[in-house]
Formats: sequence, structure tokens, C-alpha cells
Amino acid sequence: MFRNNYECWICGKNCWDSFHHCLGGNFEEADSVFNAVPICNATCHIGKSFSEEEKSRLLKKTKEYLRIIGYELTKKDIKFLELKKRYYEKY
Repeated sequence: MFRNNYECWICGKNCWDSFHHCLGGNFEEADSVFNAVPICNATCHIGKSFSEEEKSRLLKKTKEYLRIIGYELTKKDIKFLELKKRYYEKY
């Protein structure tokens, strides 16, 4: 899905090596690709927490990236977007 993306969505460098569950992984729709954020694990993820505004920015970036590549939504994606719509409306 993100094979043509070369930047970490936190620092912007060409060093991302993992996906972060932006809103955590403890709910049924957590494995939706809309919850995925490509980041540098050691420098931008481990030991860090993100504000609600940062989460909103990251989720919007994922959504825009998926729109650009022509990703087709699954039922789980639609449910995720519905449940987490406040992140797309804020900031």
C-alpha cells in the first residue's frame, strides 16, 4: 500500500521502517489501513506519544495518500472513518 511512499510522516526523512497504529490497536477496526502511519520506529515512535492535533494531522495525511493512489475502501475502512470522523473534522 505504501510502497511508493519514502518519507516518515513525523520527521519527513526517507527513513520510515514501521507502521504505527495512530489510534492504537485495541478495537475491531484498528487494522484498517486508515489507522496506519509510516514512521521511523526508533527516532519518531518509540517512547513518544502524540497529541490529538498530531493524530488528526497524521490520519488526514494517510487519508489523502490513499485517495491519491486510488485505494478502494473496505467495509472495515468505512466503519473506521465513521467511528473516528472527529479526527478528520478537527484542526
